[in-house]
Amino acid sequence: MLVYRSLPKSLGLLVAAFALIAASAFMAWVSRPGPSFDVVRFVIGVFGVLFFGFGAVRVGQQVFRRGPVVEVSAGGVRDVRLSSQVIPWHVVRGVEQLVVQRQVFVVVVVEEGFEKRYLSGGKGMLQQVNRKIGFLGVNIAVTGLQVSADELQEAIVRYWREAMPGPVWQDDRR
Repeated sequence: MLVYRSLPKSLGLLVAAFALIAASAFMAWVSRPGPSFDVVRFVIGVFGVLFFGFGAVRVGQQVFRRGPVVEVSAGGVRDVRLSSQVIPWHVVRGVEQLVVQRQVFVVVVVEEGFEKRYLSGGKGMLQQVNRKIGFLGVNIAVTGLQVSADELQEAIVRYWREAMPGPVWQDDRR
């Protein structure tokens, strides 16, 4: 199964990011240093511009990327947004969904040693934070993709079952 980016959804995310940048910039502008300086609003506005600006750059980079974003095959699962590596089926310990503030992730629970090697740099640091707050595994976001979380999870479980017959697999659908 090859999963591609949805251009309309990605452009919608980009428009939303620019709207949030504009709102943050407005907040910073109206609370700028002067006689009625509001330091809290100013800091929040500047932080919002930087945060949503970074998000807009990331989404913008993804909009112009060609090829599949997520690949599910007999060899394993690969999300090019996270790593160039494939997650082989023999390290998979479970597949489940995680919903955080209406954003749905398909979580591929893998051996801890593999998980540490799989992600590096900023993505590795984010994964460490996720582990500390209880989000184990490799989290594959479906936002902006041409597939639903249910469809992606079903494909992953189907390939996993085919690759690892017997009692090794479990479906942790919640």
